[in-house]
Amino acid sequence: MACFEIRECTDPACRLRMPIDLELHAGAFCPLCGAAMMGVEPEFRHRLSPDAHFASSSGTVAILDNIRSAHNVGAIFRTADGAGVRHLYLCGITPSPGDNPAVAKTALGAEENVSWSHHLNAVISAKELQIMGYDLISVECTPEAIPIHQFHPDRAGERPMVLIIGNERAGIDPGLIRISDAVVALPMAGAKASLNVAVAFGIAAYLLNF
Repeated sequence: MACFEIRECTDPACRLRMPIDLELHAGAFCPLCGAAMMGVEPEFRHRLSPDAHFASSSGTVAILDNIRSAHNVGAIFRTADGAGVRHLYLCGITPSPGDNPAVAKTALGAEENVSWSHHLNAVISAKELQIMGYDLISVECTPEAIPIHQFHPDRAGERPMVLIIGNERAGIDPGLIRISDAVVALPMAGAKASLNVAVAFGIAAYLLNF
């Protein structure tokens, strides 16, 4: 397993903070401004490895597939804490509390209560969770989608759920849609075809969990 250290730029005008893989990089200089980098204690709690998270997850978890906005991700963290979502898989370009302060600013401390891990490929992560017995539930407007108020999760078998939310403009990766156990949609009564991704996540998380 790679050995990471959190480094911070010493230039007050920059202050870039990032994990450095000490097996690959010295991390002596800031990649943005060139100033010296110093080792610091991480402000967020240490996370388990992705494999350990997969092994220990129970209950509802969520995949955030290439969410662009740090503010949306922070809002999802806060909602996940309230709705009882146990873990967030931050996939692709989704920012994390560790690399974007706007996430923590919007989450208001929820990032310390909801565990998370980052993964480059959401389809691979989803397949691993599916093998472990999770049902993949994508929230997306497709012709085959079930209106969310008509969808009934498998409570009898107590199968845990993975709630999948996609990119603000592109939506959920078609590869995730293909392997999903169900696709649900939020009914829209106005002119717009979809809601803000953080709002959609909140509605879906509460409806499916309660």
